[in-house]
Amino acid sequence: MRYLTAIIVIVTLVAIGFLFNYSFSSTDPITYDLLVINENIENSNLAVNANTESQLETAEAQIPIDRPSDRITKKPFGIKITPQNSPIQPERFFGYHTGSDYEIFEDELEKDLEVRAICAGKLRQKTTATGYGGVIIHDCELENQIVTVVYGHLKLTSVNIEVGSTVGIGDVIGLLGDNESEETDGERKHLHLSIHRGKEVNIKGYVQNESELDSWIDPISIINKY
Repeated sequence: MRYLTAIIVIVTLVAIGFLFNYSFSSTDPITYDLLVINENIENSNLAVNANTESQLETAEAQIPIDRPSDRITKKPFGIKITPQNSPIQPERFFGYHTGSDYEIFEDELEKDLEVRAICAGKLRQKTTATGYGGVIIHDCELENQIVTVVYGHLKLTSVNIEVGSTVGIGDVIGLLGDNESEETDGERKHLHLSIHRGKEVNIKGYVQNESELDSWIDPISIINKY
């Protein structure tokens, strides 16, 4: 009887040991599947990050401010503005708009809003101008043509890039100027973005003949591709 009891105890211990080893074995199908899933997720994340970095390196243009499509609500490229029909009242300008105006949202009036370079190139000018307040101009190449890019209504004290320095695509170039201040030449807080063909610096916000718009590129036609 004692021998039978001993045999039963031994068999029980062996069975428990087998089950314990099986449950925590790295070759257990469930555990193995979880390891494979985790490894696949990590590999996928690495692939996504690499793809994102690659896209940033190869992109020709970047958005100048977040949610750009939702901001062009008053003055898009090419619109004819007069003091009578302007969505901004009172209006001090007239003519065909050479750029796109990116408006702020209601909760952004007192917030610092970063403006980013839409393409890479050398900073040509950092100055103040009538109708703009602070203005930044840099050159770059877009779709195999040389252009100059104008960013109007900026707070120049926030611009740390020096004239002649290289601006990288997506680099923060400064902040929007305060609403109706010297930084915006008394205008509302918004970004005026224009792209002029060629190396010549031209900061005109409006032209009097529609045919003159051929010297500019609609920013949306570039930015929406990327």
